[in-house]
Amino acid sequence: MSLDVPPRRPASVFGGQRTSPVPRKVERNTRVAIDSKKASRHGLRHRQLLRVSDSVTVAASAAVGAVLIHHISAARAGDLSVRDVIVVAVAMAVALHLHGLYRRPDARLRPSEWWRPTVIARCLPTAALLALAADAFVLRGERAMTLTAAVAMTLPAIVLVPFGRRLVVRMFDPTVSRIVVIGTGPISDRLTSRLQRCPDTLVVGHVDDNPAPGVAVLGGLADLPEICALHAIDRVIVGFPNTSDAIVLESLRRLEGQVPVSEIPRYFELHNWRSEAEELHGLTLMHLPTPSLAASARITKRFMDVVLATCALIVASPVMILIAGAIKLDSRGPVFFRQERTGRGGQPFRIFKFRSMTADAWDRRMSVSELNQSDGPLFKMASDPRVTRVGALIRKTSLDELPQLINVVRGEMSLVGPRPLPTEEADRLDGAALARLDVSPGITGLWQVCGRSDLTYADLQHLDSVYVRSWSLTWDLRILLQTPQAVFGRNGAY
Repeated sequence: MSLDVPPRRPASVFGGQRTSPVPRKVERNTRVAIDSKKASRHGLRHRQLLRVSDSVTVAASAAVGAVLIHHISAARAGDLSVRDVIVVAVAMAVALHLHGLYRRPDARLRPSEWWRPTVIARCLPTAALLALAADAFVLRGERAMTLTAAVAMTLPAIVLVPFGRRLVVRMFDPTVSRIVVIGTGPISDRLTSRLQRCPDTLVVGHVDDNPAPGVAVLGGLADLPEICALHAIDRVIVGFPNTSDAIVLESLRRLEGQVPVSEIPRYFELHNWRSEAEELHGLTLMHLPTPSLAASARITKRFMDVVLATCALIVASPVMILIAGAIKLDSRGPVFFRQERTGRGGQPFRIFKFRSMTADAWDRRMSVSELNQSDGPLFKMASDPRVTRVGALIRKTSLDELPQLINVVRGEMSLVGPRPLPTEEADRLDGAALARLDVSPGITGLWQVCGRSDLTYADLQHLDSVYVRSWSLTWDLRILLQTPQAVFGRNGAY
């Protein structure tokens, strides 16, 4: 098949106008070969970095586990030695290799998701069995390694291996997945904005036959295989291109087997992580999940809120006293800001926050309304002139939210849930955003860990709907664990 591109199709488009022409066939073949070699070297370097990181972390895991089990129960630990530590470390390295931890998984957009503690935990039984087998049949020591000791020396790897991999990748190999998006327009923009917030993905560009005005593209759909080879693309994502389905399918068939392909479901607003697929005589059906807000689940969530919020109030009380003093010294007015917000079922309540603006901020709201940087009924400004000096600091670090723990204990809020909006903003909500009224508002939630004020109103609608439709205690805990990273990263905080 010829690699020549029809002259009617531009290699790139900006603002609907053609730019530089497509290189000739010989030039393109040369560039593709060069970039393929670069991609190969990059993949080899990436695997080598992972192996170096794993060598250190599995050795540290075995050493830490040996010390801990010896102090907890010397009898169960047995007579551990440096040799046993080495055996377990090697066994863990082999187990990681056997479980495919050095291959780029086609079923994952972000390779780092394949390094999560739950994934590493699946490798540990293999590692423990390999260590016991090596000790019993190969080394044949005087005292055999106990099963308890083997398990104890592998357990720290659940934390150490993912931590080491993320650290090494961020320091030496930050770009892991090179992505090209098929399509331009609002949905592709939302996809790109999310990918840009992932440290291990890089959107190389877009491909579309009829690009949206002002959007640069790498080429048309007929150029897709050449573009993937030329730019060393690791994954293609289909995001509602402005062309017929037949053309898209044909371009993907030509690409089949070369680069993994993902797609955004046509009705992605109705799907979430609990959606399931079923095969029906060659036809794939996607089943929409049903909400799981049963009475027992609400009771469990409420119990978790009360216990964790009470403990957090006790621990954070010294910090809250310092913040209160700083607010008093910085500007006139009350320490706390109380405002009517909309809670579960549309019921109003008064929220507690540390005051971060001048005392007359609400009276001045009309003077800054034209500076709103958010769409829809929301109001957000990156540089609000009403924010005080102390207020700017506590808003950036989200410390102004600490008094809301009182609202959680009182039952007006939850630790995790959609953010409570002022009544006048909540009254203008529509569409999927109304799903937020089915649950209690939260101090943190999907909105916070996914970008906060950088998100659009459409993102807010989608995230609220997704959270309500797929709620679970496990997901709440996951959001709580992701919140510190979002807070300290300060992305979208203003």
